[in-house]
Amino acid sequence: MSDPQEQMRNAAREVGNELARAVEQAAKLARQAGDDIARLIGDAAPARAPKPRSESPADLIRDIGRLRDEGLITEEEFQTKKADLLGRV
Repeated sequence: MSDPQEQMRNAAREVGNELARAVEQAAKLARQAGDDIARLIGDAAPARAPKPRSESPADLIRDIGRLRDEGLITEEEFQTKKADLLGRV
């Protein structure tokens, strides 16, 4: 059996993944509802919600730094993700 911190990290990852899936599904449903309403009222082009602004790599690094500081991810996981984010710049 793994230690309690590892269990918390795993649980936090699972919650984060589930939340991301829920947000994606909500956005899809919102777009679909907008399209349906546009068809009902006869708009030529379906309404589209603007894409959410993506966070900058610096913002994301700060976020994962907080996860590390709270003990939810290891220093190694933080450094790996930070390198990945910096590689996208």
